[in-house]
Amino acid sequence: MDVDLVTNVILNNDYKLHENQEGIEPNPEDIENYKSKNKFRKKRKKKEKIKKSLTKKQKILRFLKRLLITIIVFVILAVTGIFLFFKTTLFQKYKELWVLTAMSTMNHQYLATWFLSEEEINEILSRLQVENNENSELHEVTVEAKKENEITVEKISGKNYVGFVMTVSDPTKVKFVDSRKKSMGTKLSGIVKENNAIAGINAGGFEDPDGKGMGNILNTPVIINRELLYGSKNNVMSLIGLSAEGELILGKYNYQEAIEHGIESAVDFGPFIIVNGKNQIQNSNAGGLHPRMCIGQKKDGTFVFVCIDGRQPGYSLGATLLEVQNIFNRYDVYNAANLDGGSSATMYYDGKVVNKTSTPAGERYLPNAIIVTK
Repeated sequence: MDVDLVTNVILNNDYKLHENQEGIEPNPEDIENYKSKNKFRKKRKKKEKIKKSLTKKQKILRFLKRLLITIIVFVILAVTGIFLFFKTTLFQKYKELWVLTAMSTMNHQYLATWFLSEEEINEILSRLQVENNENSELHEVTVEAKKENEITVEKISGKNYVGFVMTVSDPTKVKFVDSRKKSMGTKLSGIVKENNAIAGINAGGFEDPDGKGMGNILNTPVIINRELLYGSKNNVMSLIGLSAEGELILGKYNYQEAIEHGIESAVDFGPFIIVNGKNQIQNSNAGGLHPRMCIGQKKDGTFVFVCIDGRQPGYSLGATLLEVQNIFNRYDVYNAANLDGGSSATMYYDGKVVNKTSTPAGERYLPNAIIVTK
């Protein structure tokens, strides 16, 4: 018998007393259990010894190896995802929305051009382009001054957006104004105050190099008080205009035609969203997902301004033109159009900016605006 083994068994109490035996004889099962436990302890001690013996360099190399494997797996998954998204039709609807959103910005078109060819992008843009082939007719719209101008502002929300709807009952109080100064435009809050108005929205676009435009350089035709401030009188323009009486006029005219149709002031922008009660937007992705400013008018002359916040994950991403059209339909709007949006989209009422603009800096400097006088 192994004396050392018996001693260890006795010291660890790994034995049983047996009657009718003169000496202490360990149970064979106890001996096997001890061997198994001892073997496990030795393995564990060996692993701990190996672990302690690893040098700092070896630990770093092991970490880097694991990190490299993780990066490789991530890259493979990312490349596979990009290929499936942009090069197959599995996510066609979302790919179209991505392209329309990217290509309708000034500074982020690379989000589409990095992954798709010019031909692929143009095919999507041309196929989903909004066609406006009808001008607004005014015989269905009644405009007249009201004894009391009622203005309401309502907060709205949808799947991807938060927005605000302002209604103005007296159309004669709505005016276009030029807000350019020598080397810059004017913030909407300043425009409203300078014109002794009560409310306002941004209107037309402007030159915006690298997103640092100061709002004083026009890049699309503008008519204010029948004067063409920018553009050619002979070119056909897609005009969103107001008559002297407060009628919203939508149409494709050259300068002379615009004046003959009663346009007092206008900006060249679009597309038109509703014309003579007819919806113009058919595709759910039309226009992409953006902050927006839109203008509409009901048959009774009431103006409806729709401002959509966007580019703010967790709060509001923006709205498509179809979503804005649906909003106008809920308010029984007869004519409506899309104005300049993005980081310019701003609504002001009763001494404060109503919406949450998409830039941390807040209000932008604007070349023109639509105001509601007192």
